[in-house]
Amino acid sequence: MLAAALAGVSIYSVLKPSSPASTSGAISVTDDAGRTVTVPSPAHRLVVLAPSVMDMVYRLGLRADVVGVDCGDAAAGGVLADYTPGQVANWSLSSVPCITWIPSLDLQATVAANPDLVIGVSGISLADLDTLTTTDGIPTLYLNPSTIIGIGYDVTILGELTGTSAAAASIVQQMTQALANDTTLLENATVAPRILLTYYVDPTGYWTFGPDSFGEALIEAAGAVSITANDTLANEEEISGAYVLGANPDAIVVGTGFGYNVSSYSIGPDWSSFGAVTSGHVLGINAIYFTEPDPTMVFGIYLLIELLHPELFGGEAL
Repeated sequence: MLAAALAGVSIYSVLKPSSPASTSGAISVTDDAGRTVTVPSPAHRLVVLAPSVMDMVYRLGLRADVVGVDCGDAAAGGVLADYTPGQVANWSLSSVPCITWIPSLDLQATVAANPDLVIGVSGISLADLDTLTTTDGIPTLYLNPSTIIGIGYDVTILGELTGTSAAAASIVQQMTQALANDTTLLENATVAPRILLTYYVDPTGYWTFGPDSFGEALIEAAGAVSITANDTLANEEEISGAYVLGANPDAIVVGTGFGYNVSSYSIGPDWSSFGAVTSGHVLGINAIYFTEPDPTMVFGIYLLIELLHPELFGGEAL
């Protein structure tokens, strides 16, 4: 029997409380960079610098509080450079002021939005966030979970800083229940397929996840084994075609969306020689389910299980 990676673990039960509010009404938490973040009162003007954060903000009922959102320059497509068309429509982002962050965060535009809190993620310079706090007096929160449990923690501290702790607790409980359901489902799995999970490709290689990353945690929670599970370099560098040939994964899961489909990955090195390709075990799934560490990712684990364990749904194991 195959047990899920998080069997018996409750996101809700393992979350550590952050610092309690002081008598003055200030609220302090510890973010994913180990920084103490303090707001004088619940934040109600938010600059959101990642789709994963927007997912949390929206679920917390704070969409009306968003006064700025990450985007590319006009040539890159503006908000559509960072968000899918569905996200833009569902979250009503087309009218929100765009704040570019490549090659660096537009500090002037960020300050002009007059936020109570700026929320950044991996890819946003910590130095820029620190500058906003020390120079401009704007509290900044850095979210970069490396585990599924870490996603629950981030929802919790964001809820504390915005005065929506009850809503955050409800979301975390829903995530915990979803993981419990996944664990129960995987009890009947007979194999743990070895996979390559890749979200980007170019003619020289494939981008994937290594150990101590949310991507690796996601693969484990879906009852699979990553071919790069023990390769720390996979978090920083693309892997070659020769690497994949040597590992010979049972299946390849590719991220779709943002102009990519399954056939897009055929430009990668040695693609047509991979056993998973010749056997028809290339599986596409919207990349938001494994590139954006947020509650949607957790709820999407079931979709990965459907792909990786057809034997649980009347098919043959990979």
